[in-house]
Amino acid sequence: MFHMVVAAILLVTLLHYETMPAQPTRIQQPQRGQRGTPARNQSPLTLRQVIESLSSLRSSSRVEDLISRRGVQFQASPAILDILKEFGAGPKLLSMIPPPPPVALPPTPPPPKIAGALTVICEPKDCAVIVDNMYKGATSQNRKTVTGLQAGDATVEVFANGYEGVTRRIQLQEGKPQEETFSLRQTSLLRQQSANGSLLKAVASLGGVDGIAELGDIEGTGMMNWMDSSGQTQQWTTTFNKRIGKDLVMTFKTKDGECSASILAESAKQECKAGLRGGEKIAVEAASLFLSYQLQDVIHTLLKRRLLAAETDENRLQSADGPDSYVLTLGNDGLPVDLVYQLNDDRPIQVQYSNYLNLTKGRYPGRIAIGRLNNAPVWIFTMNSVRSRLARSR
Repeated sequence: MFHMVVAAILLVTLLHYETMPAQPTRIQQPQRGQRGTPARNQSPLTLRQVIESLSSLRSSSRVEDLISRRGVQFQASPAILDILKEFGAGPKLLSMIPPPPPVALPPTPPPPKIAGALTVICEPKDCAVIVDNMYKGATSQNRKTVTGLQAGDATVEVFANGYEGVTRRIQLQEGKPQEETFSLRQTSLLRQQSANGSLLKAVASLGGVDGIAELGDIEGTGMMNWMDSSGQTQQWTTTFNKRIGKDLVMTFKTKDGECSASILAESAKQECKAGLRGGEKIAVEAASLFLSYQLQDVIHTLLKRRLLAAETDENRLQSADGPDSYVLTLGNDGLPVDLVYQLNDDRPIQVQYSNYLNLTKGRYPGRIAIGRLNNAPVWIFTMNSVRSRLARSR
């Protein structure tokens, strides 16, 4: 079995080192009494010839003489030396086989150029930093400095929980520090969760569910300032009675006369007397605007809609699911302070809420200012007294 393995190895080796099959070569020995005739132009021995000589002469020293005169055509690889040992080659013969030429080592590359320190800045919160697919750690107080980077192109990735990841390709200069600022954008899911939380905070600030319900049926007194077509401010005293739903009666008075306007569902009635005769249009427009932007009704509408918080301000709630859009801004105390409403492509209307009055449980804005966005308010309702009929009936 052992000889079969050796023969197989020999066959593979011969096919590798000899391009042409060679005829068995028998070393001719001079007859007794004759002088040996020196060989002429004898080529170096092949591996096959050396093996056959070892097999036929059965003397490593005699094969050594042949190799010393003619040389060999092969090199002393570990596999070839093992084969020769199997056929009886001695240490001297093995040492006569030339070793393979040394492998030329590639030239040593020049040391890489090192870039200056890279400072990654993440806004609005800390983030994890990856440079060229290697994690470099997280920012601290929105900053992370990375050193030891190679000069040239680099890919920087940043990500944070609840925010969309950002990838940027940058150029690093040798020895030159630089900063890269990344502005992270919240995912839609996080913005929706933030908006829902802020809206619930607004409900709580207005008195909770009971407080909001208390505002459904209210009455009050106050003053309305409005700007006429000439830019002059007019002042009317007012009283109002608002029932649940779209049900409102308002009365306006001056020293010269009186107007009343009532709105029930989609119908409206108005009447002006004495010096305010002809002011019906003003009266019904004022009542319609006052009814349209009642804060408790705005809150009810937004509770049914999908809201998103602004990317940079969780107290700014946006809704644009239908033909109209709402942008409600809350103060630090959770109370609504500003509303921008737009229907289709109409000019946006801005409503400002302030000077909140305390009811039994709820809170009602004592000042409601209405006008076009980025313009001075045209209608300002200032309430000095607001009461809930629901609270009194309990």
